[in-house]
Amino acid sequence: MRSTIIRLPKTGLWQNPDFLRLWGAQTLSAIGARFTREGLPIIAALTLDASATDLGLLVALSLLPGVLLSPFIGTWIDRTRRRRVLIVADLLRAAALATLPAMAWFGSITIGQVMGVSAAVALLSMFFQTADNAYLPTLVNRDQLLEGNAKLATTDSLAEIAGPALAGTAIQLVTAPVAILFDALSYVWSALLLASITRREPPLVTGEHAPDLWRETGDGLRFVFGHPVLRPLTLCSASLTFFLSFFAPLYVLFAVRDLSIQPGILGFIVALGGISALIGAQFAAWAGRRFRLRSLLIGSLLIYGVMICFIPLAQGPLWVAVASLCIAQLLSDGLYVVFATNTTVLRQKVTPDALRGREAGTLHLLTGGLGLVAALGAGFAADWVGIRTVLWTGALGVVASTLWLLALPEDLER
Repeated sequence: MRSTIIRLPKTGLWQNPDFLRLWGAQTLSAIGARFTREGLPIIAALTLDASATDLGLLVALSLLPGVLLSPFIGTWIDRTRRRRVLIVADLLRAAALATLPAMAWFGSITIGQVMGVSAAVALLSMFFQTADNAYLPTLVNRDQLLEGNAKLATTDSLAEIAGPALAGTAIQLVTAPVAILFDALSYVWSALLLASITRREPPLVTGEHAPDLWRETGDGLRFVFGHPVLRPLTLCSASLTFFLSFFAPLYVLFAVRDLSIQPGILGFIVALGGISALIGAQFAAWAGRRFRLRSLLIGSLLIYGVMICFIPLAQGPLWVAVASLCIAQLLSDGLYVVFATNTTVLRQKVTPDALRGREAGTLHLLTGGLGLVAALGAGFAADWVGIRTVLWTGALGVVASTLWLLALPEDLER
């Protein structure tokens, strides 16, 4: 019998084994993260009978450490080896998540522990994302950044297809705390693959001055807000995160309680967004080369905002409500991936390597801070005026966030 050998394509980043290790490290980890994203709100809402305010606090407290520390973390990352940060962040996330099934085993899980684990994982994820954003440009050539980010977006999209469906099924079969154990193991897998990367990082560029956390953090803020491209991109991202954060504490509650959708069905609904995102990831690089970048960013974000209006529109019989959520997932997520991928590449290209950590830290400061305010406000507002009204505010705010992009220069670098 002849054996069949699967050969990788001989072009682009398929021939970069270190990038493939980075890509592999994020693949299973991305799927596992869906178990936690779906599992924590379900633990709070169904197991611990949390209110909308409790879920708002859950999201807000997960953002608080990042808001306080993000610019300083970015400054520190500019003075250290990024791969080391990625590995340590993965291992610590695994340890934090493992406490949930452990305490569930003893029947001692509490809403306080869920909030604490959520905050710890969110902070460590911010370390990871900031370092990852700065690390990728040192692992691939400049002209391969769009391809690299598109491949990573493809992985995230595949995770969005498989992850929520698997998470919803696993949560129903073995309970949410036990299902989250898969995410902990995925972070261990990610750390092992990252440790196997052989390419050395370039020498750190630390400047002529002695380390000064406050001065260097200020340099990063001045660079971002003085840059004609980064300033509107950062303000748009901050505004976008603010309004999308209305959905974070309320989407599961809206679907499970208001619309009476079972967790398993909800998992498959969210997975449809992954199909859309996968299509978007496949077209993100093509769209970045085919269309004027400024028009692409404005158009993709504007249509995305219109499409998520189908979420607060969901009501009536179960099949109508499910159909509305499915439409939102199928027609919006791909557009967001096109927007986010091309935005990330643009940021990486216009930011010098010595400032990449601080640029990312500044972005996390604004998005995390506004996201925290939005999550808190959304929870309290939902208990006051109703979830649907808050979701409508978020959807219309996403549409309005497009206005920041009108300040981008006409001749953007591709």
